[in-house]
Amino acid sequence: MTTLSNQLHHIGQLTRAIINHPNDPLYTVIDQGNSMFQVTPTELAITIENTVLHSLYEILEGFPIHDFHPFISVFVRNALDCNLRPSIEHHRALKKTDDLYQIGGDYDVMLDIIIRMRTFVKQILEVTGGFEFKDLIYNAHRTANKNHEGMVRYIDSLFERYSRLAVIRLDLYEDGFIMSQRDIEKKYWQAKYDLKHLLNNAKMNSLFDHMVGYIWTLEYGPERGYHYHLVLFFDGSQVRDDVYRAWEIGEYWKLVITNGRGSYWNCNAEKSKYPHLGIGMIHHRDVEKINNLKQAAAYLIKVDHFVRMLTPDGGRTFGRGILLPPRTGNVGRPRAA
Repeated sequence: MTTLSNQLHHIGQLTRAIINHPNDPLYTVIDQGNSMFQVTPTELAITIENTVLHSLYEILEGFPIHDFHPFISVFVRNALDCNLRPSIEHHRALKKTDDLYQIGGDYDVMLDIIIRMRTFVKQILEVTGGFEFKDLIYNAHRTANKNHEGMVRYIDSLFERYSRLAVIRLDLYEDGFIMSQRDIEKKYWQAKYDLKHLLNNAKMNSLFDHMVGYIWTLEYGPERGYHYHLVLFFDGSQVRDDVYRAWEIGEYWKLVITNGRGSYWNCNAEKSKYPHLGIGMIHHRDVEKINNLKQAAAYLIKVDHFVRMLTPDGGRTFGRGILLPPRTGNVGRPRAA
């Protein structure tokens, strides 16, 4: 997901670059005489070509049932409409070692790219210049900001009440491959039921004793199907071994909640792989770890901001526990020994 998320971010930034450089010629064509033309692509053209060639189909394959952020959607839709990738592949197959093209020969291949690329950019500029598109951008940013601010307030409210928290991160998987369109809907309902089952059981299962909060996101990929990213918060004065507790909950997910269908990844057992650690035992004064935790949580929102899964019931793909009210009077944060 990280690679695909980076590609989504790149396409969004590239669309902004196209909008901010409406007069970029994309290609400079100079008549050299004798039916020869020198064609030099601009930096923007090279970036568009490489993005279409290396990211376009991967994004479509990686997010088959999703709605993209407006900046990404307008890029993807028009790249497909203009049939850019086959044209770029045709040109790359020439294996050119110079920038000279012969009329009646390879210049026809180059001209095809020039026409398609300029049409592609023209269509993007027309769409993004309209009021309808600007409304889409405003609404997308407003939702993302609201989710991010709510997430930060939620994490702050937990650390305001507890001197330290044991933070557990699990990736919870369903039963793998989606084989048909019918599978997508069927397994979505199964995934939704499994999370509800887990959270309901948490109210009475000793594995979840001293759990004080949670964050979850539902994602879908063609290889692993539906899966959850789950962050659980435990009172750190009561729960010390976060790695073992994470393993226990992962096994509970696999063996009880999914009855052997599912699997999991215990992120707490791989702390050394995180350069900016935001899981495990975190003290309320450890500003660095708390910021790392917030950044990791923001990443989950960021992905949902770039690409929103289209659920059969229009349901949520992101959720958290109830925001705790601030403490008042002389009641302070409980101190752990």
